[in-house]
Amino acid sequence: MTKEEVTLIAALIAALTSIVSLGLNSRLAVMREKRMMLWEKELQRLHDLEEKAGIAQEIALSCASPEIIEKEFHPLHDELRHAAGRFGRYPELAKAIRELNHACAVTVAEKVEHGDSREWSKKIKPAHTVLLKECDAITKREKT
Repeated sequence: MTKEEVTLIAALIAALTSIVSLGLNSRLAVMREKRMMLWEKELQRLHDLEEKAGIAQEIALSCASPEIIEKEFHPLHDELRHAAGRFGRYPELAKAIRELNHACAVTVAEKVEHGDSREWSKKIKPAHTVLLKECDAITKREKT
């Protein structure tokens, strides 16, 4: 083998290594970007859930007329019920959603039927707190 052949072989090996390295780096970058997009979407879903849960709590605990409360709460009740299924991959969060939704629904029903919902109203804030803690545990966020 001559010097030129050795140099040519070394250049080819370096070129192949560079091409393989670029391919691997591109694939890793695409995978990382995909993971980031999925996580951002999950964070948005959790944020929306926290928002709906807070609104449901406020409606159930409000002092408006029972008819208005029932009318405003009914769509949220359905959304929270569906959210428990959407967050099924997080069993503790799904359980917290169901508990909050149940406490709010019973409170609203008691206000409509009997005008007094003190017994169930006491269960809403702790259920909401548990839901927020579960969301924070998923996002690894400190309590704010």
